[in-house]
Amino acid sequence: MIYIYIIILAILIILWITAKISGTKCPVTDTGYSRVFLAPAVLVHMWGNRMVLQRIRWRYGSGKRILKNRKLLSDLQTLYPGEMPDKRMEIFRIEIISTIMLLAAVGSLICLAVSLLSADQAVLKDGDVIYRNTYGSMDVEADLSAGITVDDEEKDYPVNVIVPARVYSYDEADALFEDMSSEIDTILLGENDRADHILHPVSMVRSVEGYPFSIGWECSNYELLDYDGIVHNEELEEPVLVTLTGDCSYRHDHWYLVRDLLVCPRELTTDEAIAEELMEAVAEADLRSESEEIVQLPRSISFGNINWSEKADDIGPLILMGVAIVCLMLIPFKESEINSALKKRSRQLLIEYPAFVSQLTLYMGAGMSVRNCLLKLGHRASDLRASDRTSLDKELLITAHELEVGISESDAIEHFGKRCGTREYMRFSALLIQNMKKGSTDLIGMLKEESEDAFTLRKNEARKLGEEASTKLLLPMVMMLTVVMIIIMVPAYMSFSS
Repeated sequence: MIYIYIIILAILIILWITAKISGTKCPVTDTGYSRVFLAPAVLVHMWGNRMVLQRIRWRYGSGKRILKNRKLLSDLQTLYPGEMPDKRMEIFRIEIISTIMLLAAVGSLICLAVSLLSADQAVLKDGDVIYRNTYGSMDVEADLSAGITVDDEEKDYPVNVIVPARVYSYDEADALFEDMSSEIDTILLGENDRADHILHPVSMVRSVEGYPFSIGWECSNYELLDYDGIVHNEELEEPVLVTLTGDCSYRHDHWYLVRDLLVCPRELTTDEAIAEELMEAVAEADLRSESEEIVQLPRSISFGNINWSEKADDIGPLILMGVAIVCLMLIPFKESEINSALKKRSRQLLIEYPAFVSQLTLYMGAGMSVRNCLLKLGHRASDLRASDRTSLDKELLITAHELEVGISESDAIEHFGKRCGTREYMRFSALLIQNMKKGSTDLIGMLKEESEDAFTLRKNEARKLGEEASTKLLLPMVMMLTVVMIIIMVPAYMSFSS
């Protein structure tokens, strides 16, 4: 898997270098940390449009997809008035691609670091070498996999290899044997209650953790107890007592354990025989290299050659899968951001509506026409900085431009109401258009009435925002109440307990 992470990073680096060499022009957008991949995203988007997207739309395009793109185009046009919708759609897709590339780069770096860290912690070195620990240290334990070719078919056999630390002296080993002999009785019984009533498999361990001995067991009756300690008592009519002898070897010295147990061997399968021979071969290799720094694992047994490999705990694939899922969730998340921005824009327009109607009423009461009022408001919006303009200022600026380039007054007002998209502005534009077409002597009175209704609507909206704020504060209040109850009840409970 390390190569996959490296390939992903290499592809991203090549795209970045290619974009820099080709001088790809990036759109001016605020993309945060993904800005570093903005130029490669533009390049990928350009290639996608040329090589893939046109064919997909021509062959597999569906009406639902077209409607979805149209809706997205409409939303982007509403959020960014005065800009080309296709250009804004292109910027939107480039931002998604740059964010996905950033996630892929970060995820691949994390996966690569995790894989390299797990490789550094591996016990198996150079394919078949395990380094011993120093004198008196813990044993080196490794979960290995032995690949052996049997009948022209390679199979992997899991092997748990325990390599003791460097050798002890005879007196130290003898003292350790005395300690181990008192523990081996409990270990040997396994799930059985006592030694004279064996019903379950016994644990014929080859070694005891914390002790350097390699134990080889011999049984007086292998028909009742096999090498693995499995009990076969299906055909027994009465308990049979057998003697189990454990040869505890360390270096060239031997100690013996004699226990009476009920055991029953069975015929070993090919896999069990291979596993047994593997353990014996590893023990022999350990014995041969007891004074050396490394343990040379066996390369072959009677069944064939051995290819050693170690099971590494690599969580890199899971991280990469999580990154892929996040990338897939990015597109609907971006679209949900657009919907949130639309709701925020509608609320902002609703808040500004009363002041807008009041200003228009004031100007018209002073003798200005509707056209001049809209031009004045649009010119005032143009004097503001782009960052200080509200959504209403942008729409008024567009309306003023339309009036200046020769669009009729009724069409410009109709476009203004449709661009705002809220019920209040559409009703307001309809009121002005109806007055232009049919004429009315009491337009200012209707505007004053509309202004009063708008202020009432704003009061209701403010009340609604206050209720929403109190609802949002409910969860922090409950959390604070819980903390206060814990602070009061814990000391009281401790005092009662004492």
